[in-house]
Amino acid sequence: MTEDMEIMKQFEIYIAAQRATGMQIIIFGVALLLAAILLHFSQLNPITQGLRNSFLVISILLLVSGIGFVVNQKSLLKTKTEIYQADPSEFKNQEVERMEGVNKSVPKIILGLSIVLTIILLVLILWIKQPLWRGVSYGISIYFLGLLIVESISYLSVKTYLNALLN
Repeated sequence: MTEDMEIMKQFEIYIAAQRATGMQIIIFGVALLLAAILLHFSQLNPITQGLRNSFLVISILLLVSGIGFVVNQKSLLKTKTEIYQADPSEFKNQEVERMEGVNKSVPKIILGLSIVLTIILLVLILWIKQPLWRGVSYGISIYFLGLLIVESISYLSVKTYLNALLN
């Protein structure tokens, strides 16, 4: 197998991993939607109402973004495959540049957002006295924790693919 074919194989593996990330986002959205439904039928107090409401809104956003992410990966695969077929060296150059950008920006964004949002949410949880809004804060905290886990898993495929491109 030539080097160019190996790079294309690694790209397809990367796309499959990113599609799996999109599916994980969708599954996370479905899980939060089911939790909102279960909370609706449980004994509602203001905190669980806030939790239910935040889960409902977040689950819809996760479902839409997860589906969009999967569709985007399919489009990226098609576009990049056409570039590869036209000029494998151009494909590699574009991918190295794109993946180096992703590799540099994603960890900083994830770390910065997680620190800022965690501090804000902790302050809100401690500061907010209304149980409904406290429940919303708990729901958002659960969302951020889940999102950080999914993004961390996704970032592994970015690192693996970038290493394959550079070697």
